[in-house]
Amino acid sequence: MKKFACAALSTALLASMLAACGSSASTTPAASSADTSSDTGASSTEAAASTGAAADGSLHVAMNTDIQTMDVHKTNNDYMVPLNIFDRLFEIKTNADGSTELEKSLVEDYTVSDDGLTYDFTLRSGVTFSDGTPLTANDVKYTFTRMLALPDSVQTDYASAIAGAEAVMDGTATDLEGIQVIDDTHFTVTLSNPFAGFLYELATASCSIMSEKNVEEAGDQFGMDCSKTIGSGPYVVTSWTRDSSIVLDANPNYWGEKPSVQHVEISIVPDSSTMSMMFQNGELDILDCDYIDAAVVNSTYKTQYADDIVTSNRLGTTYMALNENVEPLNDVKVRKAIQMAIDRQTILDTVYNGDGSLVDGIYPKGLIGYTGDNEGWLKYDPEQAKSLLAEAGYADGFTMEIAADNSSSDSTLLVIQIVQQYLQQIGINAEIKSYDPASWLDLRKSGDMVSFVSSWTADYNDPDNFIYTFFGTPEKSNVRSLNYFNTDVMSRVAAARGIVDDTERLTEYAALEKQIVEEDAAWVPMFSRSHLFVKGDRVASFTPHWAGYNDTQYINVTLK
Repeated sequence: MKKFACAALSTALLASMLAACGSSASTTPAASSADTSSDTGASSTEAAASTGAAADGSLHVAMNTDIQTMDVHKTNNDYMVPLNIFDRLFEIKTNADGSTELEKSLVEDYTVSDDGLTYDFTLRSGVTFSDGTPLTANDVKYTFTRMLALPDSVQTDYASAIAGAEAVMDGTATDLEGIQVIDDTHFTVTLSNPFAGFLYELATASCSIMSEKNVEEAGDQFGMDCSKTIGSGPYVVTSWTRDSSIVLDANPNYWGEKPSVQHVEISIVPDSSTMSMMFQNGELDILDCDYIDAAVVNSTYKTQYADDIVTSNRLGTTYMALNENVEPLNDVKVRKAIQMAIDRQTILDTVYNGDGSLVDGIYPKGLIGYTGDNEGWLKYDPEQAKSLLAEAGYADGFTMEIAADNSSSDSTLLVIQIVQQYLQQIGINAEIKSYDPASWLDLRKSGDMVSFVSSWTADYNDPDNFIYTFFGTPEKSNVRSLNYFNTDVMSRVAAARGIVDDTERLTEYAALEKQIVEEDAAWVPMFSRSHLFVKGDRVASFTPHWAGYNDTQYINVTLK
């Protein structure tokens, strides 16, 4: 699961919320970049120069921390460069209504066997990497083999479904038998077991296609030296000055539509106040509100820049886990009482300024497979919650623990405190116990954590990434300290991975979601947050990443 940047909540804001609830090195010669000092003003000459640069196709943006590598096999966080310099076999398209769909990219055509095991792919003809080397099916096979064989790869999950993957990972084989190259533009992929979410995995940054020639010639400098890290995507990296800036330029050999943005300067600006002022001074063309103090976003950008706010779904679900191996959480009436006891909308409004929407199930809005049919049933009803506790034999309440990771963001810790207060109102004494990150994770994986509040964000755009992760097998449920009792439902979740017909598959996923959350009350669904950006005067439009990442694909930005 990809991490997100999160601006810290101010101390004053935290207090008010609680009250309301009861040495640099460059791989190339340094390129000019936006000033990241604390000066709050920009001269008219600077502003004019910035405007002129935008007219020539330039875009100025900022991040709060530098990347560590451009090698996507070695990171599960630094996706900004890979999303722009590499292509993938498929991409996820975001529609005007916020829904998403799979679309072909490097793949021109494909078929899937009736048993869901074998995929026949045809690549687009004439695609080259930025150095002019043709992109072929051999590069595709090399990419997935490397993903599995690289000792420090963090992306093996995305190729683990391919037949022969385990042998490559454990070193007993060097050839990935599940991928067979027929010729330069045709290849087949055979899976070990049917997995309908496989195509959606291929649309992730993790599955960016690499040049075998480039990677092998670059050696350990691949991903570290921008002159030795190339792809077939719309941009090339022309400069990476550590802890200062990254510069992208349009790839002249790009096979697709010419991007509106021809030159991108990404400044590294750790201080949120400086970043905010740079945007207001016209030095930045897009501002990511994740990097800005929430109070400033609410007081300044939602008011003075309201017409320039761009909101995207963050394909993640915040939830409260309840361990069914622990009494009295093993009683469905108790779990349903907890679901009803928490005013989720007030939490969303209080902690996140209302930037998001309630989730009554497992899947967030925007995820393929999301359906409004499973929304709207869960209401805040503390009196009914008390009645259910009484029916379960706990009219006087009980004591339970909520485990908190002490490295969590201020906002997450605040959510836990508010949940605690709501539970107290129906007689449940919820004791918050703080753990260091390693201890928290060990306890959760042991299956013995009583309860916790967390979030899960899509790695790939398919309901399988949510429902199978938590409810696919007893082992998966245990490692999340859910210990879901309904093994028949878990068998259906596992079987749904092999349903080839998408309509049938998504119908089954919707039925399973209803059973797990509404009928069995396996967890407390909370909400899905939105991701806010502000566009400057020189940007006509842009579409944020489908999953709500901080990383932007700049081909989706249109300049005026």
